[in-house]
Amino acid sequence: MTSLLDFSKPHVLRNETEYDAAVREIDGLLDADPEPGSDEYERLEFLSVLVQAFEDVRFPIDETMEPSEIVEFMLEQKGLSRTDLAEWLGGRSRVSEFYNGKRSLSIRQIRRLTENLGIPADLLITRDGKR
Repeated sequence: MTSLLDFSKPHVLRNETEYDAAVREIDGLLDADPEPGSDEYERLEFLSVLVQAFEDVRFPIDETMEPSEIVEFMLEQKGLSRTDLAEWLGGRSRVSEFYNGKRSLSIRQIRRLTENLGIPADLLITRDGKR
């Protein structure tokens, strides 16, 4: 496991380096699957709150954005491209239709994007052509 962040004096995540270290530590704790109530479980919860707060400030998702804009943003954040979406959306033509506004996402596609890109489902649902 990587070296732990020192929270002997608790603080919010101050920079990308601390953020990256917290994410790595969360990944390790998730792999270890700590028992609820254990010190490791409490640390996992604590780090998750810090990471979420950092992401909310540094990588805000504008709720007025179109689903295609949100997907594009998350692809960029994860170093992926539209080509990577073909597997999750059911082919290149589905990706094209989604980006051109010709087709809304299905529940199955929303689930896949939520699982693979971490986008909350409510940001991907459209109603009457509007989110």
